[in-house]
Amino acid sequence: MYTRISNLTRLKYVLIAIMLFCVGLVLMLTFFLIITILFALAVWAWAGIFFYLAAIGRPYSDFAATLKWHRS
Repeated sequence: MYTRISNLTRLKYVLIAIMLFCVGLVLMLTFFLIITILFALAVWAWAGIFFYLAAIGRPYSDFAATLKWHRS
């Protein structure tokens, strides 16, 4: 189940994570309401997931399969 990803895919994951982090920052700074703070924290959590996947070289499909395995 564990497969390696190419450097191009790693770069894509890092760019997605940076984009998500910036979206979370904009949500946090622009709309200072309780509900948007929760959305910003959720976006930052997804950014962390993509940074983690890029760092260890795992594809998102393996990550999603791991979540399904724990759920059953």
